[in-house]
Parts: sequence; C-alpha cells; structure tokens
Amino acid sequence: MNKKTLTQNIKDKALALGFAKVGITTADDFSEHAEELHNRAPAYDFLQRPHGPLEGVYPRLFMPEAKSIICLVYDYSDIAYPPKLTASVGRAYLSRTYLPLSNSLHGARISLFESFLRENGCKIGALELPDRWSCARAGIITFGCNNFAYAEGCGSFIILKTILVDTELEYDPPTIKRPCPPNCRLCIDACPTGALTEPGKLIPQKCLGFNHWRAKFVPEEIRKANGTRIHGCDICQEVCPRNKKTLANATRTDPFLELLEKEFDLEKVLLMDDAYYHRVIHPIMYNYIRNQEIFQRNAAIALGNTRDERHVPALATALEQCKPIVREYAAWALGYIGGGKAKSALLHCVAHEQPENVKESIAEVLAEMA
Repeated sequence: MNKKTLTQNIKDKALALGFAKVGITTADDFSEHAEELHNRAPAYDFLQRPHGPLEGVYPRLFMPEAKSIICLVYDYSDIAYPPKLTASVGRAYLSRTYLPLSNSLHGARISLFESFLRENGCKIGALELPDRWSCARAGIITFGCNNFAYAEGCGSFIILKTILVDTELEYDPPTIKRPCPPNCRLCIDACPTGALTEPGKLIPQKCLGFNHWRAKFVPEEIRKANGTRIHGCDICQEVCPRNKKTLANATRTDPFLELLEKEFDLEKVLLMDDAYYHRVIHPIMYNYIRNQEIFQRNAAIALGNTRDERHVPALATALEQCKPIVREYAAWALGYIGGGKAKSALLHCVAHEQPENVKESIAEVLAEMA
C-alpha cells in the first residue's frame, strides 16, 4: 500500500471510530517544548524522568526507527454534565476518556485503532509524547491562554491521543499558534489561586487540579480557594470566549452520569467504604489518585468550604475514625466552618490520643477559634 493510501485509510479509520480530528506529523524532536520546560524550571521539574530527558521530547532517542506521530482528538464537549458533579469533578474525568481504562469504551476505541495500525504494518512505540505540541504540529489543535488545547468546533473540552509509529506517512501543516481574542485575560483573572500568571504561563503548584492529586500538603490559601472541588477544575475553560458556543451546545445527556449524580455526596466521599469507592468514585476518578484517603482529604476541604454546620457531624466522625491525613484536614474544615458544635468536636478529639500532625492541626484550629 502506498503512503498516500495508507495515510487516508488511517484517517478514515480514526474518524469512523469516533475521533473528531486526526492529523499526522513527523517524529522529529520537540526542541521548542524542551527549551520551554527548561526555561520554566524548577516549577516543571516534576515532569523530568530520572533516566534522562523528558520522555517523548526526543522520540528517536527511545525509538530510533520512529518516523511519524499520529495525532487524535476526541471531543467530549457535547455532554450536558450534571451540575452536582461538575461542582466537584472536572469534565475530562467525568467523560471517562482521560487515561482511559482498557475495559472502557474509550479504551476499546484506542485499542481498536492501534490494532488497525498493526494490521497495516505499523510498529507502535510505547512512549509518552508531548500531546499538545504533537497535535499542534499535526495541525489539529491550537493553544489557549489557559494552557489548554483547542480544536475547531470542539473548544478545549477534548482529549488528545498521540501514537508514535515506524511508518512514513503524509504529514499535515502545523497550527502552532494561540488565536485567543486580543488582550483577553478572562482565564487569568478567573483563576482562583493565581496559577495562571500570563497568557500560556502556569505555576502548576498553585493549580487546584495539581493540589488535588500531587501535593502532599495543601496550603491554606489553596484550600480556601478550592470551593467544593475534589478532582480537577474547569474555571479557566468555562470563562473562555472560545468555549462559549461549545458550552451552549452541550445538550447530550449521559445516563451513567445521571445515575452517579444521585449517588454522589461529599459526606459519603469523606467517610466512604470500599463499596462506595468502587461504585461511585473509581468509575469517574480512576486516573491519577490511587489512595482513597486523598479523595477523603479533598472532600474534607470541600466540606469546610461550604461553611455549613450541617456537615459538622460527618467531619467530627472523620476526625475520630479516618486516617491521619484525612483527620488533619477534617480539623481544618471544622475550624473553617466554625461555631459551637465544631469547637466541641475538636475539643472532644484533642483529649484522645492522636497522631502528632493531627494534634498540631487541632491545636492550631482551636487557637484561631479562641
């Protein structure tokens, strides 16, 4: 099969499987991306790998026979996500298409596409590529001031997938640009933690999503800015003018999410058992967080931000029964809610034996409440 025919067949197959966009670029180095990461150190040091350069920046260093990168966009923007869920969970996770499970619908879609490539003689490299740079170089996305990728007709509510192959294909012209409205700062001004500092610049350690899963300690200013979120934040996408039409056209219902909305409750997350985790939490939040107590910690912060005394009993139970990392943040949440019932719960627990970090947290909260 000649190069032109194979390229067209690959694109046809991707679209037939439900991808919204498909483009192809070379397997050349991503020197601009590497330089940008270097210039943003140490904020982006967490992306470096112990064995050498960031994986995927130099594709042929890891797969010498690599020739092409097939780039795909999946559009999840058309779903009318239940508000109760989006108040706590980012749309990308609710879509179940980000880092999909192998037995999921999107996981099967990717598996079918990769099988098609192999059947047509393509060897696939197991390599993590810079998805946004790859897709921009393949001409299927542009960049946004909020650091997200945008695809025409889809906005930024998209999932990118890149596949490195040893086959030479026809390449698409790049779209490495940021076509945001001139002088637009809506995403920067809306970021609750100031993580977005200027167009295209982000301090990851200030991002709510980063703190939900990677931070071992969540600073108080981040906790108070968190609202009721436990996994991900869409604020900078929701305020973006480039997403206005996309959000207005989101009307398709998802029966599975509507079912989960009835089951989802922050108090249940805080005090969840294994059964609740596997039925409600794991199906939509499996991708980054591996320990249930991190979800429980995030739920404690979210409940504290409601400032609602009705949540005091659940937080008091967490302070007595949950793992130390959860107790520490439950103490903070009780103090932030305040009031006599919250103070009584803290005083009751301080009299019992507690881990040192929990004792310190309770003592600090009580001192502030005095």
